[in-house]
Amino acid sequence: MIRRLSILCVALLLLAVGCGRLDRGNSVLLWHAYSGAELEALEAAVADIQREQGIEIRLVAVPYEAFADKLTAAIPNGNGPDIFIFAHDRIGHWKANHLIEPLEYYVDSAIADRFAFEAISALSYDDSLYGLPLAVKSVALFYRTDLVKEPPTETDQLFAMKERYAGDFSGYPLVYENTNLYPHASWLHGFGGSLFTAEGRQSVATPEAVAALEFARKLDRDGIVPGGVDGRMVATLFNEGKAAMAISGPWFQHDINDGVPWSVTTLPAVSATGLPAKPFLGVEGVLMSSRATDKDKAFRAIELLTRDAAAIRRAKSARQVVPNRAAYEDVELASDAALMAFRAQLDSSVPMSAAPAMRSVWTPYQTALLKVIDQDQDVADALRSAESEIQSYSQGSQP
Repeated sequence: MIRRLSILCVALLLLAVGCGRLDRGNSVLLWHAYSGAELEALEAAVADIQREQGIEIRLVAVPYEAFADKLTAAIPNGNGPDIFIFAHDRIGHWKANHLIEPLEYYVDSAIADRFAFEAISALSYDDSLYGLPLAVKSVALFYRTDLVKEPPTETDQLFAMKERYAGDFSGYPLVYENTNLYPHASWLHGFGGSLFTAEGRQSVATPEAVAALEFARKLDRDGIVPGGVDGRMVATLFNEGKAAMAISGPWFQHDINDGVPWSVTTLPAVSATGLPAKPFLGVEGVLMSSRATDKDKAFRAIELLTRDAAAIRRAKSARQVVPNRAAYEDVELASDAALMAFRAQLDSSVPMSAAPAMRSVWTPYQTALLKVIDQDQDVADALRSAESEIQSYSQGSQP
C-alpha cells in the first residue's frame, strides 16, 4: 500500500512539473514553442536577465500544434504559465475566456514608443493591451536577381513582364498560393477591401473584395501565376527558375537553395487603386496569464524580454523581423537587405483581426477563392456564399 502511494505521489509530482504547478519560488514560468536559432536567442536573453536583473525565467517548450489547447485547459486550473509567447490572433478568444491579463496599467509611453505602431496595436483588443511584441511576420516580394533586374512597383508591370519574357522564359513572372486567403489578403487590402468594418462587422462580399478576386483570377488566366500550388511548390518553382518572383514570408529564406541569386522587396501598389498591396500582419508577442503568480514580476520579465538589445540579438542570430524601432539603427541590421525589406513591409500591412469571428472566415473565404480561380464561378456569387456561411458560423449554426 505504501509503495502504491509512493508511485502515485511520484506521478502527481511529475504531472505538476509538466504543468508548472510546483512552487515557482522567485521564478517566472514562460511557455514557448521556439526551436533552433529562435530558442537559442531566447535562452541567451533569459540568461542575461538572470545575470543582470536577478529575475529567473523558467522556459517550458510546448509543441506549437498543442499550444493553444494546452493554454485553454491549464490556465483556469492554475496549471499554466505566468507568461507565454504566441501570435496575437487568438487574443479575442482568450480575453473572452478570461485567460489573459490586460497590461495597460504597466505600460507607459516610453515602453509603447519602443515598437512600431502596427505591431503594438495588433496586441490591443477592446481598448486594452494584452502583450508586448517580439516579432512580426507578413509576406513580401522575393525575386530572382538573375531574372528580374527591377522588381515591379505596381501591378500593371506584372502583365508587362509576361510579355517581355515571352519567347525566352518558359516560366511564370510570379508564384504564390493564390487560393490561400493569407497571401490573397494583400490584394484585398490593396483594392480597398477588408474582412471587417471599423465597427467589427463582417464585410466579405463588397465591391472591393469582388475587384480583388477578379484581379487574382486574371493573374491566373493570363499566365502570370500558376494555379494549384502549395508552399512547397512555390519554393520549387522559384529555386528551379520557373518563377521569377514569389510572394512569401521571412520563413521562405530557408527554402531558397544555395546558389540561387535573390533579393526581397515590398509588394507592388495596385494599379487600379494606387494603394499599396497590404498583407496580413501577424505579431508574435509575450502575453501574461490571468493567473500569473506574481503579476508585477511577470510584467517585468515581459518588458525585459522585449527590450531593444534583446530584439537586436534575435534579429541577428535568429533572423526575426523585430518591431523595435531602435533596432534598425544598428549598423549590421540596417545593411541587411532582407530584414529591412520586411521592416518596410510592416508599414504597409494590416494586422490580422484578433476577434474570435476571424477563425470562422478562413475556410469559407478560401472555398470562394477555389470556386473562382479553379472552377471559374461568378466572383460575386462565390463571395456572397462565403459571407452567408461565415455569418451562420458566427450565429452558432451550421451552414
